[in-house]
Amino acid sequence: MKSILLGHEKDAKREVRIPKNAFSTHFHLIGGTGKGKTTAIHTLLRPLLRDPSDRSCAIIIDRLGNLSDELLLWMASEEFCTDDVRERLVYIQPSREDMVLPMNPLMYETPAHGYYKVERATEIVLRAWESVNIEAMPRLARWTFNAFWAAAQLDLTIADCSHLLMPGSNYHKELLDVLPPALQAEWREISNPRSSQEATRILDSSRNRLKPYFESDILRRMFGTTQHRFNAEQFMREGKIVIVDLSPRNRLASQLGNTIGALILNEVIATARNLPRGTRYPTYVLLDEFQNFVGPDIESALPEVRQLGLKLLLSHQSFSQLKRGDYDLTSMIFQAQSRMAFGIQGEDADFLANEFASIMYDSRRIKEEIYTRRQLNAGHRIVELTSWSDAESEARNWNETYGKNWSRNTSTIQPPRSVLPTESTGGGTGTNESEGRGRSAGRTLTRGSHQTLVPEHEEFLELASRTYESFDEQKSEWAKKIRNLATGECILRLVDEPSLKHVKVRRSAPGYLKYDMTQIHRHFPEVIDNMNRLIEDNFASDLFVPASVIDRESEQRLQNALRPKITVQPNTSSVDGPKDPFV
Repeated sequence: MKSILLGHEKDAKREVRIPKNAFSTHFHLIGGTGKGKTTAIHTLLRPLLRDPSDRSCAIIIDRLGNLSDELLLWMASEEFCTDDVRERLVYIQPSREDMVLPMNPLMYETPAHGYYKVERATEIVLRAWESVNIEAMPRLARWTFNAFWAAAQLDLTIADCSHLLMPGSNYHKELLDVLPPALQAEWREISNPRSSQEATRILDSSRNRLKPYFESDILRRMFGTTQHRFNAEQFMREGKIVIVDLSPRNRLASQLGNTIGALILNEVIATARNLPRGTRYPTYVLLDEFQNFVGPDIESALPEVRQLGLKLLLSHQSFSQLKRGDYDLTSMIFQAQSRMAFGIQGEDADFLANEFASIMYDSRRIKEEIYTRRQLNAGHRIVELTSWSDAESEARNWNETYGKNWSRNTSTIQPPRSVLPTESTGGGTGTNESEGRGRSAGRTLTRGSHQTLVPEHEEFLELASRTYESFDEQKSEWAKKIRNLATGECILRLVDEPSLKHVKVRRSAPGYLKYDMTQIHRHFPEVIDNMNRLIEDNFASDLFVPASVIDRESEQRLQNALRPKITVQPNTSSVDGPKDPFV
């Protein structure tokens, strides 16, 4: 298997695959609760764990426990998981009180090796409290280291340090008496009766910090034995799948779980460093809520860790979690070259948007353009113009005349020879009438055409002004996009790829695995039974020891430390004294 199918691009619908070599430069996952981060972890882990061509070791440190339960549920299923995966399982559950995986962080090979391991154990134990600033509390660090170093020299354990730091303990004076000569001077101010008040003041802070380790049966048993069965080299060589379930289950306090996880991680890294030159066992190390288990030393060791064959997958919910006490791990996650970001809010989205905008920033990305409409004279063309007219007229006229006349005349004639004249009278009348009508109509139609030259123009839009998006504007867009990511969606950045992908993550949960534990317990009780059998078979292996055996060993170990050491010198010329040293 060369790559893992993560899902599909949201818009393009193309498959998104993660090449296996992307894990070599470490992987970072961030996302709020319920946004799909755990689903993505399963999508990545399951193909890696069941790949028959690559039996690499996988160490999974789970702070909350849900991831562990879901992995165990998958492993217990014969339908969806293989026997090869089940046979490689090592499940560590510190909150389980009856069976213990013995682990001795103080066990060493040479004095220099021992000094280094004690120094690392001291820092890990003290940094389990977020508020502790080791640099500002040198006395606390000094006496915690002194107690651990003395216990290591006496072949004791962290749990036995309570007798060194508590003058009221039955073993306190006896242990101080058997300290190696080099440590006697360091502890003289405590053993001196004249400085009892000073001793109490010196050890108060150490006791306050270490009291949970001394009184917790879980830690007292796990780290209260000289046996060391967390064989990281064997796990890495045999390709084991180690699941460390640090869920509280009302038994394991948070700072104690953090300490266990950090000590296991330290053991893995130290083992990888101690391998012979040229020997490397590729190992995937998944740290869920990783900020609880790492410190500045791991941050500075990331380049070395990659060369040692360790491939880290760092998962958490918020950048604010990375500020712990006197140190800030924010810069650590940016050493991981591949990243998956699920929906986050507030300052976290702004912080991550700055990185994404830096990758995808386009200085020529246009924000706004304003155009004006213009015309360009492109020449002339001949146009034939046609004209026509149509005129129509009509005239109507009417006239009527009426006339009447009359006349009367009288005439007198006087003949020459007549006495009387002749008189005549006449008259007449007359009338006349006339009437006339007329109509005329006319229509005129004319047509004509001619050619002329007309200029031709081309219209175009001319850019009047243009503005580009600033980096801050593109950053704001990325922040908005991150905040609005739906459940199961992420922004993916892969090493050696210049662009980001908006991915809809594939849910790798076939069959009943898609349901939560409550539904499975109700509807598929046989599946829960299979998971419980898998867990019990795991604790039945020789890696685990019953708690009662650890308790008996603790008392015997103290007795052995107080017993005078007898050195046999067969070549000496002297003889035994009168007192038998073996009595």
